[in-house]
Amino acid sequence: SSGINAEYGDIALSPLTRRKLSNTETVIEIQESVRGKDVYIIFSCNKEFNNSILDLLMIVEAMKNASVGCVTVVFPSFPYARYDAATRYDRCPIARLVSDMIQSVDCNRMLTMDLHSPQVQGYFDIPVDNITAEPSLKQWIKELHLKDPVLITPTPQGTKRVANLAESLGLNFAIIHAPDTSNGTTENVTIVGDVKDRDCIIYDDIADYCTSLVTSAAILKERGARKICCMATHGLFTQEGIQRCVDSCIDKFAVTETIDQTENLATYSKLETVDVAMLFAEAIRRLHNNEPLLRLFTL
Repeated sequence: SSGINAEYGDIALSPLTRRKLSNTETVIEIQESVRGKDVYIIFSCNKEFNNSILDLLMIVEAMKNASVGCVTVVFPSFPYARYDAATRYDRCPIARLVSDMIQSVDCNRMLTMDLHSPQVQGYFDIPVDNITAEPSLKQWIKELHLKDPVLITPTPQGTKRVANLAESLGLNFAIIHAPDTSNGTTENVTIVGDVKDRDCIIYDDIADYCTSLVTSAAILKERGARKICCMATHGLFTQEGIQRCVDSCIDKFAVTETIDQTENLATYSKLETVDVAMLFAEAIRRLHNNEPLLRLFTL
C-alpha cells in the first residue's frame, strides 16, 4: 500500500487502529472522518489471509457505519482465484465464497490484477476491474536485452496470455505440451515452436510450488535453449517452490510486488521484483475521476 500511496505524493494513508483483545477478538477503529468520501482499501494478501479477511470485513463495516460515500477494495492478488469451480462433489468453489463475503458488507467496487480465472468476475454483482501487469512486465523484458528471445507458456492453458504479450512485444512464442509437468517428468514432451539457441522467457500468472516452471526450464535446456528466465504476476512461493528454483537452471526469475517478497529475496539471489504500484495508482486515479481504464493497458 505504501508503494501505491507514493505514486500520489501528497495523499497520505489514512490512520487506522487494529487492537487484539485478550480473548483474541479484534477491534478496528478509523482515526479520521470518512463521511461522504471515496475510500480505497488496499488489502495485500499474505500467509495469514484466512485470518486477515475478517479484518477487511470489519474495516469495510466500520467505513459504512461512518457514512462513507463509496468503498473500493483493492486486491493486488485476489485470494483463491484458482478455486473457481467445485472439482469434487465435496468441495466448494472458494472464490465464490470470498466474493460473497466481500459483498456481504456492501462494498461498492473491487480492483484487482491478473485474475487466474477471469470468470471469477461473474461471482460478483458489483463492478470488478481486472487490470494487467503486462506494461510493467514488458518493461522488465526490454531491460534484459536478450538475444533472439521467445516467450514460453508452460501449459497449453496459458497460450492466450503468452500470445497476447508476445504480439505486443513483436516476439515469437512457444508452447510446452506434456501429459503433466506438475510431477517433474520431462518425458513425452512436445514443444510447439523453436527454442534452440534462443533466450527463453517462461511466463505464468502464479508461481507457488514452481514444479511446472522448473520442469519447463529443464525441458527447454534439454532442447538447446541458451538463457532461461521466468516471470509471474503473483509470487505465492512456498518454501519448497523457492528451493526448487534455487536448484534449477533458471537464470532470472521476476515476480511483481502484488505479494511481499522480502523473505524470498533474501533466500533466492536470482529473484527480482517488478513494481506495479504505478499501475494501481493510475487505476485508482481513473476510477476516482470516472475515466476509462482501457488506456491503462497501453501505458
